[in-house]
Amino acid sequence: MTESELPVQSVRSMPSRSRQLRALVALATVALLSACADTPLDTMAPESPIANEINNLFIGVGIVAIIVFVLVQGAVIYMARRFRVDAPDDEDDVYPDEEFPAQIHGNTRLEIGWTIVPTVIMAIVGFFTLGTLFNLDDVSASDDQQIEKVVVVGQQWWWEFQYHLDDDGVADIVTAGELVLPVGEEILLEVTSRDVIHSFWVPALNGKRDAVPGRSSPWTIEAGSVGRFPGECTEFCGLSHAYMEKWAVGLELADWKTWAANQMADATAPAEGTDAAAGWEVFSAQCASCHVINGLTSLNDTDAVDSVELYDGANRLIDKQTQVSGAAPNLTHIASRSSFAGGIFELYENVDEVDYLDLASAGDLNRGQLEAWIINAPEQKANAWDSPTGQRGMTPFEALSDDDVDNLVAFLMTLD
Repeated sequence: MTESELPVQSVRSMPSRSRQLRALVALATVALLSACADTPLDTMAPESPIANEINNLFIGVGIVAIIVFVLVQGAVIYMARRFRVDAPDDEDDVYPDEEFPAQIHGNTRLEIGWTIVPTVIMAIVGFFTLGTLFNLDDVSASDDQQIEKVVVVGQQWWWEFQYHLDDDGVADIVTAGELVLPVGEEILLEVTSRDVIHSFWVPALNGKRDAVPGRSSPWTIEAGSVGRFPGECTEFCGLSHAYMEKWAVGLELADWKTWAANQMADATAPAEGTDAAAGWEVFSAQCASCHVINGLTSLNDTDAVDSVELYDGANRLIDKQTQVSGAAPNLTHIASRSSFAGGIFELYENVDEVDYLDLASAGDLNRGQLEAWIINAPEQKANAWDSPTGQRGMTPFEALSDDDVDNLVAFLMTLD
């Protein structure tokens, strides 16, 4: 007798453990693969008071959930074994009629009990959850911080950070890909976007905050220790959403002041006759229509030079109408950063072995990856550089000669 000829009740009773096992294995595989990333994000390794509070709430709710799960599943397993009905020996038979066990419907004490107990549990969980949420929404920072605020701008597919060290409304530092913070200071962020909705998240330092076009969402962040902490965009935003990464970097206060002073200095042209000078010529011809180097790149072919005063939140750079992409990472001090390409590649191969401030002088340049990025960025990170509706990525430069690429790298490495 084939399966299709079996009585309906018998077919329904056929064991399907192998299919269930395969489904569970497939589900577990998908879950593990979806959790994989080039940059691991550890949500249970808090490095700030805010992240620690989130982690404590997660652990507490997790413990409650595990206890409830064990009790409920234990009761289900007990009842399944206690009141089990064996399948018939003959496959032509159906399950025999059996008397139902004693029912508890109408047992007032039990029904009140299993209504009140879950309500009390959820009320306790809700109390601590709301307390944590209220604390997270308190985005006021103290007045004695080194930074007035940082405007965080999401763009397909990278992050820009505009530092305001005072309240004059003009950015003092503009960087891309890395948010550098003095340890122990809670910094106010204003999170926004230039194009679509993104979401800012550095799990070791705080929870998530959406970056919405036309809206500035306040948030705070604090580095509790020295180090680099990975972050991701967590709102699906298009082609390279999975590669829209960033780093938060914690520095001791004295080191942060040194870093900030260096970032506020304009770049200077390399000495004539050097490889870097030849690279600057390549940059001027090929890259300056998108990228800004404070003190070097020109504005609309005038004598004025680019500066941080051109930045106005998520808006297009003021008067920089020739900029093809609307905005591109500021490269004024790219050699002082630990990553590039929206945070997905390390700029130095020994980045974890060298102090952050010494990267430009003591780091081993990841030259192969940097050159590959310059020659054909879309091959390294999918983008929409040739989109008819607007460029959203770096253009490939496959026509550059080997000497052009070498000179361009030499120039970029002077931008420390």
